[in-house]
Amino acid sequence: MQKRGHVFRCIVFVRNDVYQHLMANSPDYGKEMRATLDWNDPDLLRELLRLRLVSNLDDDFEDASFADIWAAISISHVFGEESSSFLIDRSLMRPRNVLKLLSHARAFAVNFRKDKIDQEDYFKGLKAYSQDLLVELDRELSDVFPEAKELLYYFLDSNSKLDKDQLLSIVLEAGIPQDKFEAIRDFLLYHGVLGLSLDEKDQYIFDVGYDLKQILIRLKRLGDDARFVLNPAFAPALEIKDQMFDQQAALPI
Repeated sequence: MQKRGHVFRCIVFVRNDVYQHLMANSPDYGKEMRATLDWNDPDLLRELLRLRLVSNLDDDFEDASFADIWAAISISHVFGEESSSFLIDRSLMRPRNVLKLLSHARAFAVNFRKDKIDQEDYFKGLKAYSQDLLVELDRELSDVFPEAKELLYYFLDSNSKLDKDQLLSIVLEAGIPQDKFEAIRDFLLYHGVLGLSLDEKDQYIFDVGYDLKQILIRLKRLGDDARFVLNPAFAPALEIKDQMFDQQAALPI
């Protein structure tokens, strides 16, 4: 829009799935100027962590590598995983979640006057973060599907991997009509609550650039062999049987 020689530009922030829905039948789809703000690269989240940590250090550390800074504040491995990967893999690839989980773990380390964040701190931090995330995602889900309020709580005590019938059973137990099943399933997949359990690795929406069609096509090809996997971020809050950690152990129970 032009007025008196000036150009006014309007910037609108919308979720990617909302944007695709709005633009699906538009003749201008693909012609508009847009910038994607989704995160799908773990190394970018590590750089985010590095910059956040550097901001609290002297100027001498401005160019320090992530590895050097991380080694100064955290043990290298936790529950058999590299510790920064442990954070990122439970963040749903959301920067605020990475920072929130780190903040919880670091708070426990500081409270007990430890030089580094250790496995016990990550264990306690993950429990606190998982509960926060459960409440947050439950509200997000119920905003879109009011009838699905508290659905996530019905995953309590389940296994992390579910076939279609097991997932449908949980949805029906939550009082959601069966004709809403696919819409609910797709929402859970898009928001990274659920992923696909594949032979080579578990695949979540951020592994395919937030393109839900790729996951749905794989789901269709797998047919009755399809298996869903619940994101490990929810394991402590929902007490997922095969994703729980023993505080003193190096591996999941």
